Amino acid sequence: MNSFVDFLDLSEEWLMERILHYAEKTGYSVYTSTLKEAWRLSISGLSKSLISASKEFDDLPEFSPEFDFTSTSIASFGIMEAQRHKERGISLAMFLGLFKYYRQAYIDLIEETPNIPIDRKFYTQFINRVFDIIEISLCVEWAGGKEDKHILNMQKSNREMTNEKNKYLTIFESFPSPVFLIGLDGTIDNMNIFAANYFNTETVSGSHYYKASSEEKNTIDKDSLTSKPSNKIVASKLLPWLAGELQAYMEGTLKKKTFIKKTTIYDKEYKFNVRISSMLDVSHKFGGIVLILEDISKLAATEIEVQQLRGIIPICMHCKEIRDDKGYWNRLENYLESHSDAQFSHSICDTCLEKFYPELNDNKKDVL
Repeated sequence: MNSFVDFLDLSEEWLMERILHYAEKTGYSVYTSTLKEAWRLSISGLSKSLISASKEFDDLPEFSPEFDFTSTSIASFGIMEAQRHKERGISLAMFLGLFKYYRQAYIDLIEETPNIPIDRKFYTQFINRVFDIIEISLCVEWAGGKEDKHILNMQKSNREMTNEKNKYLTIFESFPSPVFLIGLDGTIDNMNIFAANYFNTETVSGSHYYKASSEEKNTIDKDSLTSKPSNKIVASKLLPWLAGELQAYMEGTLKKKTFIKKTTIYDKEYKFNVRISSMLDVSHKFGGIVLILEDISKLAATEIEVQQLRGIIPICMHCKEIRDDKGYWNRLENYLESHSDAQFSHSICDTCLEKFYPELNDNKKDVL
């Protein structure tokens, strides 16, 4: 049995990829988690049930008419998953349907792994028997709950899911840079308040997500920015200065995922640090692009000013006035005030005090 335990531990990634393949192929991925970790945990839980059974039984597990399916440790994971999915409104048929492919993934592992260190025939039967126990147990659990309790649990789960959705929507809206979620069809699925403000200063947080009325949503010329019949905003038309990079990323030919771009929006020049990445969705329900624009316009202007102060500055050898980049001569304090945050206040040094105001300098010495 130890060989079987080690075999399952080493095969977790393979099993996860196989069940993802089945879920996507058969359409179950539309109703499942988008994150890889959720799939890993489901495989880990089933593998623990199989390992538990291998330690509990020396031979194939058997069950009789008096077998207590709800109390066996083998089925604990299946029962827990049945409770969770039932509360979320998943039907027994849908749950069992995908569960059959989990079983198939483990059978595939036994059949397709070369030079396997265990008895293929025995462990194929063993896996089938353990899955039988889990399936019967979760059916007993699914059918045993009271309907009113079931409704209350569903209401509680729905509230929790709504709160979680609102939490992540709030985080998305609060991100301190323009963020766009762009679908595989090139249209914008969502944009946060910082993104919308660059194109309409009167927009409100969440307006794109909640599909506000056309009058309230924005003041962009929709005829030139949307595609029919969906009326969604086309990213390449809203952001024409990024159309080439977005297309290249979709085609897999964009070499740099982070780069700097200059553009003009409403007659104002901007400089953005652009970041493009794919959505981390292993179920492929939400495939597309995450686009983040970091406005570095002020930083770029500051860098230019610093470079000007660091460079060679023409200064008159007699009056000490400075010539600017337009050819005009300026007093030293005027030049520095216009090219930095420095401010001047008038004072007098000891040398000038002694030269121009000797009487004040003598009084100073008397005091000392």
